[in-house]
Amino acid sequence: MITSRIKSSRPIHAVISSAAIGLIVSSFSGCVVEEVHRRPPERVTVIETAPPPPPPVVYAEAPPAPQETVVIQMAPPPPRPEVIVVRPSLRHVWIAGYWGWRGGRHVWLAGHWELPPRGRTVWVQPRWEHRGGNYVFVAGFWR
Repeated sequence: MITSRIKSSRPIHAVISSAAIGLIVSSFSGCVVEEVHRRPPERVTVIETAPPPPPPVVYAEAPPAPQETVVIQMAPPPPRPEVIVVRPSLRHVWIAGYWGWRGGRHVWLAGHWELPPRGRTVWVQPRWEHRGGNYVFVAGFWR
């Protein structure tokens, strides 16, 4: 068997590295980069229109539920002093506390702020009326 040796002053791995670098460089030399042209953004004109007005509001009140008439022989205690907290809005109306009748005795129902059911209504405070030796409770209502 005849073997031949190539004599080189450089080691074999240096020759392979040089060849690989040459191959990589030559592969990039033929690349063409295409420039992408972008269109400028289109101008959009936005025309804002006012929303249509809301439909008219119609208030329909149900007739007041028939309330049980409370007739007792004991006068209610004097009203309790109350601290009126800050009004939530200018539309709110203060409904003052009052003595109600629950479970066979007088019960204090604390005052609170409430929105009227419709504009220009007035709260008529509940009260106890003295009639012929008895006390009759008249419930409060919006007028």
